[in-house]
Amino acid sequence: MQIAFIGVGGIAQNYIGSLEKLDRPVAAVCDINEQTAARVADELNCTGYTDHREMLDRENLDVVFVAIPPAAHDTQTIDAVQAGAHVFVAKPVALDLDLARRTQEAVAASGRINQVGYMTRYSDITERAKELVQGRDLGMGIGRFLARMPHSHPWWGKFAVSAGQLVEQSTHVFDWLRYFLGEIESVQAFGHDGPDNTIADFEDSTAVNLRFASGAIGNVVSTCSARARDGFMTELCGRDLYLRLVMDTQLSGYVDQEEIDYHGRERGYFRQIECFISAIETQDQSLVRSSYADAVKSLAVTLAANRSLESGKVESVE
Repeated sequence: MQIAFIGVGGIAQNYIGSLEKLDRPVAAVCDINEQTAARVADELNCTGYTDHREMLDRENLDVVFVAIPPAAHDTQTIDAVQAGAHVFVAKPVALDLDLARRTQEAVAASGRINQVGYMTRYSDITERAKELVQGRDLGMGIGRFLARMPHSHPWWGKFAVSAGQLVEQSTHVFDWLRYFLGEIESVQAFGHDGPDNTIADFEDSTAVNLRFASGAIGNVVSTCSARARDGFMTELCGRDLYLRLVMDTQLSGYVDQEEIDYHGRERGYFRQIECFISAIETQDQSLVRSSYADAVKSLAVTLAANRSLESGKVESVE
C-alpha cells in the first residue's frame, strides 16, 4: 500500500505515528515548505515534493492524507481521488461550502474510500455512549472547547487562514453533537472580542445555540484565551438520562437508575487510522464513521455560526 501525505505539519505527525503502529510506511510527502518537506522525507526515508500534482503524477499512490491548514485547501483532495487514491482529510475540509461540495462530488464520483479526521467518533467513550443512548430520545446536547490558542500554530489565530475557532477547533464539538443528536437546522451565535489581540484577530469567546432537526436543542461554548480542566467535552440529556463525555477517556452520568462511571483507553486518534486502513483493505466505506460528505455537514454548521456572529441573528444551516 503506497501512502503519501500532502502537508506534514503537526496533525500529519499524529497520523504518521498511527501508521507506524500499523506497520504502514510512507512512500512520499509533499509540503510547500521545501525545508520541511526535505526534513520529513529524510526522517521517513521517502521521496519529498513541494508540488502535490508532481507527486501524484510521479508516484503510483494508493492512499493520500491531506493535512493542511483550512485556507490552503484547493483541489488537493479532488486531484488525489482523480489520480486513483483513497483519501483521508484533516478537518475542516475547506473554508467555503462551494469548494467543499465540489470536492464532495468528485470524491463520490471516484468511488474511493474517504474519511475525515473527526477522531472523537472513534473513541471508547463515544462507542460506549452510543450503546447507552441507543433507541432513546435526546432532548439536549451541550458542548465546550476551552483551550488557549497554542503558540506552536500561530496561523490558528488568523481568521483569513483558519476562519476562526468555531471552524478550526470547536468543529470537533459540533461534529460530536451531530453524531449523537443528528442534523442541526439553525444556530444563533454570540461572541466577545477581548482586549488581547495577540491571541487571535477574531472573537476570543463564543456561545452558539443550536436547534436540531429532531426538535432537540443545544449549546456550544468556546474560548481560545484560556485553558480549562475538562475543556473539551460534551453532555447529553434525555428522559432519565444524563451522560458527560470528557475527551479523551472519561464517561459518567446515569441511564435510568444505573450510574455510569466508565474510563476508556482508546482516544480515537489511532482507531480512526486503523478503521480507514481496514476500510481500504476490505473496500467497505461503511467502516468509516466520518466520511467526507458527513464532514461537509459539520462545516456547514460552523460557517452558519460564523454568519450569526456577524448578523446577530438566527442563521439556517445550508
